[in-house]
Amino acid sequence: MLHSKDLSVDLCAIYSTEFLEQFAQRFDREPDQIELLRGVIETGKAFVKGKWLKLSGKDRLLKFSGVHFIGAGLGARRLAESLRQLSKSDLASRGLTSSLADYVARSDHLSAAQQAYRAAISQSGPKTQLEALHQLASALEAAVEQLIPLPGEHEEEEEVRARALEFVETINSKPKKLTPKNHALEEAARAFRPLWERYSEIPYIRGRYRHEIGGYDSKPAEALFEIVTRLDSTIASSLAGTAIENIRKQP
Repeated sequence: MLHSKDLSVDLCAIYSTEFLEQFAQRFDREPDQIELLRGVIETGKAFVKGKWLKLSGKDRLLKFSGVHFIGAGLGARRLAESLRQLSKSDLASRGLTSSLADYVARSDHLSAAQQAYRAAISQSGPKTQLEALHQLASALEAAVEQLIPLPGEHEEEEEVRARALEFVETINSKPKKLTPKNHALEEAARAFRPLWERYSEIPYIRGRYRHEIGGYDSKPAEALFEIVTRLDSTIASSLAGTAIENIRKQP
């Protein structure tokens, strides 16, 4: 799932209609079908994103990551300016948007670009379709600028390179902020809580540990485990109860 091109679609394939019909029986009140689907999918997404955050927190920047940050920022700046200039001509704007729409539509390997482009222009009139791309480029430039200053007009290339390398050294030397061992499961537990509390009379708690079952006697933990085990079969069922208890202690 970390490499999914469409996480919602992939999760819907995992949590099928048959799964949801069976899963709905875990609640005291019959859940609204849309809310049930949304709650399960959001729980799955929270688990996947939590797992990514845990993995990325252990990573380090590469030697030239700072150089590439600056390159991305400058590229975004140039793109934003060029799009702004093109938008001054209706013919140029129409030509580019038409060509882009055609290329994206017939390029199946660009599924992420297809979704992004459709979302970007869905609310736009014909004369403003470039504006969404311009704003995205401007936002990317600003995002890079928040991480590392982009070069000034008269700054020498050596100065920029030195700052980029120093940026990497500084980031890598900082102590890593440790995320909990079972961070992904805790994020899933947090996302699942509203759905459970809306349709169940049973408190959203860990419950008591029972040696005969090797885990906690907890209906919400069993439900949470049923969702996450389809994404990671190595997770112990008892950890679902622990995750619920941990998020209840958090502000």
